[in-house]
Amino acid sequence: MIRRQVVAIALTAVVVAVIGLLYLEAIAQSRATRSAWMLTRDVTAGTVLAADDVRQVRIPDAGDRFTILQQSPLHRRVAHAMRAGTLLTPDDLLDRDVAQVPLTVRAAPDVTVGDALDVYAVVGGRTMLVGRHLVVVAAGRPLSVLVPAADEPDWISLQANDVSLFAAKSDGTGVPDDGGVVVTDAVQELADTARGVPTGVEPSTTVSAPPAPPPPSSTAAGGAGRPQGGR
Repeated sequence: MIRRQVVAIALTAVVVAVIGLLYLEAIAQSRATRSAWMLTRDVTAGTVLAADDVRQVRIPDAGDRFTILQQSPLHRRVAHAMRAGTLLTPDDLLDRDVAQVPLTVRAAPDVTVGDALDVYAVVGGRTMLVGRHLVVVAAGRPLSVLVPAADEPDWISLQANDVSLFAAKSDGTGVPDDGGVVVTDAVQELADTARGVPTGVEPSTTVSAPPAPPPPSSTAAGGAGRPQGGR
């Protein structure tokens, strides 16, 4: 009898201990935090983050885990405009391998620091998209834009050889890249768009049947059917 009581007490103690451990683990998880970085002021695309632009914070680690930046963002450039209070993610920062190059364009919209440009080059009568979503870091003439470091020699070559460059303010969404376009194709595609013809669709043509020959007039029919009289 005593032995059974001892076993029952031991089992009860084990159950209580397990429940206690689970409770303590739940409390620990609810209080767990992780490091994050928050903007302290509004920034534009291309801004190099300094100590006054960000601060390190702790956020709860419970619930759904979302991606945040945990490494220091200091001296990194931001990829797009953001507001104060934004928690940074890795996608909010540009790659480290970028270069700042001058860019002289023949025509462009009004451009300010932080704008994104699509850049076209005209060579041999063909217009080609050579730069997509290039962030402007200095406005003026020439502009200063950020390009992948591996493309730096190519951009300097375009600048040194006075290649005709044109820019459009764009985030690149929906912009086709079909290897270039000649002016006659551009005119035709714009004319089709103006007429409501979807791009790349041949406008349908309807061939009408030739008109039916007119029926013979009643006078001619009567004259043809009247017997000729004679003396």
